[in-house]
Amino acid sequence: MGGSNAAVLAVMAIVPLVVLTLTSFVKISVVLSLVRNAIGAPEAPSGLVVTGLSLVLTFFVMTPVAIQMVDAGTAAPAAPVMAPGPAPATSPDLETALRKVVPAEYQPELDTAERASVPLRAFLEKHSAERDRASFVELAGKLGHHVQGNEAWVIAPAFVTTELREAFAIAVLVFLPFVVIDLVTGLGLSALGLNTTNPQIVALPLKLLLFVAVDGWRLLIDGLLRGYA
Repeated sequence: MGGSNAAVLAVMAIVPLVVLTLTSFVKISVVLSLVRNAIGAPEAPSGLVVTGLSLVLTFFVMTPVAIQMVDAGTAAPAAPVMAPGPAPATSPDLETALRKVVPAEYQPELDTAERASVPLRAFLEKHSAERDRASFVELAGKLGHHVQGNEAWVIAPAFVTTELREAFAIAVLVFLPFVVIDLVTGLGLSALGLNTTNPQIVALPLKLLLFVAVDGWRLLIDGLLRGYA
């Protein structure tokens, strides 16, 4: 009983980490945070609002994947097809290691989890760049692990790396117009002899006006969600 309770606690501790890293939350939260800093109002919206909005958008993106995971997990397991001749030698994977440590009475639940993870793995593979997967396959080889490149522990870090790179690329594009406004405002104040005036006092209303005029939140959220289409 103690071992099963420990396993449940371990799973409960891992779930938030999975939600934070193996979903669209990574890119969305980073982009929204950097946009807030680009505007020059690090407390508007607050961190709580940014996190809440990131979770809502993540729920929007990941709901179809979650439905597919439920359908796959509740579907009847397909009968394995045995190929003639000896089975090919394969390198140890995460599923094999889990089966060694999970008690026999929990093996059916493990089978359900494996079936349910297939849609999530497909999502991670779709949104991870080929070069990132190749990098982690190469790193695994250097560490002495022979992998095919479709293992969960290879796709997951490739997905996170891709998401972070894309998030910073989006942030650079968002930063550019605000940097121009800061430069123009600073030069204008210097030309008027107002060197003691903080340029942010004048630039912040201009940046907010620009962001509202172009309907920045809608465009930003629309672009983020279209990236997962």
